[in-house]
Amino acid sequence: MIKILIADDYLPFRLALRDFLETADSRLKIMAEAANGREALKLVKKTPIDVALIDIRMPIMDGVELSRHIRAIWGHSLVIVTYTGLRSPILMEQALQAGADLHLVKPFELFALKDAVIRLDESHGRAQTRARAISVG
Repeated sequence: MIKILIADDYLPFRLALRDFLETADSRLKIMAEAANGREALKLVKKTPIDVALIDIRMPIMDGVELSRHIRAIWGHSLVIVTYTGLRSPILMEQALQAGADLHLVKPFELFALKDAVIRLDESHGRAQTRARAISVG
């Protein structure tokens, strides 16, 4: 089972991601959801996860800062996938520099996200995943 955290301040998108991922593949399980980075960091400290799906633009603590904290505390023991609705090379670079394994630009194809999560989790166990940025969909 791949245990997932979703950190996104937009509740309808969080719910859509959760419902899709858990329905699309029985190996995927949403373990925690957060509306901001600070809340997500607290959840990661007490909930074992394999993959963090993180919106870049959130209140209180954004996705870049959250990614930095996760990498500083847990190193590369989990996969980080960041995303944003802004097609910004600066945000993409900040996300990758903060430790994201993958950065997506919305709108992205949900089946492509599911496949990427599974692929990254599987490769993460064998070898360190190389950071990359793509636009899916």
